Amino acid sequence: MLIAGFASSPLRIADHEAASAPQQADLAKIAAPLDSTLSAELDGAEWYLGVKAEEILLGALGLAIARTIGEGVVSVDVAGHRGAVPLACTSAGLATATETLAAVHRALAAGTSAPKIAATPPSEIYFSYLAPDPGLRHALELRIYRAAGLVQLDWWYDTRSFDRQTVEELAEQLPLALIELTSEATPQPDTQIAVGH
Repeated sequence: MLIAGFASSPLRIADHEAASAPQQADLAKIAAPLDSTLSAELDGAEWYLGVKAEEILLGALGLAIARTIGEGVVSVDVAGHRGAVPLACTSAGLATATETLAAVHRALAAGTSAPKIAATPPSEIYFSYLAPDPGLRHALELRIYRAAGLVQLDWWYDTRSFDRQTVEELAEQLPLALIELTSEATPQPDTQIAVGH
């Protein structure tokens, strides 16, 4: 698996350096809800693959970052997990969809015991599944929740750190990455669905 080759390649994703954490006035939001087809695709993939939606969306975020900004590993603060989680941002040619999801699963399961990225910079990204309210600590926050039967994706970003076009491109790439992961990944051997076949 080629994902491991990026374990020592930290990636900074912000367009500009900011001297301090963002304040409310520094934040802007791009709302990019998944349509009903993609929301259903995520639900179906969660069941079929035996992987949590949170893990699928984190994997899609890694692909979106690789396509928009570059390849490497970013530290992501994930709601409900202690410490930053290393997220491999690799193109589809370097890891299969199944490998990508397995790597995300391992990173979340390892939590704070996961190996640290060499010279790990502070986490620029906060990822929250099922929580819409933004915080005030990260340059980029992806807040995912359900409303009106759809999966809502709110991209909150520090306008001092990111150009709007960068965040718009991330928001456009994530659904494409989601389609790629959900259509190409296969169930993990230890999931109920895989055992049943």
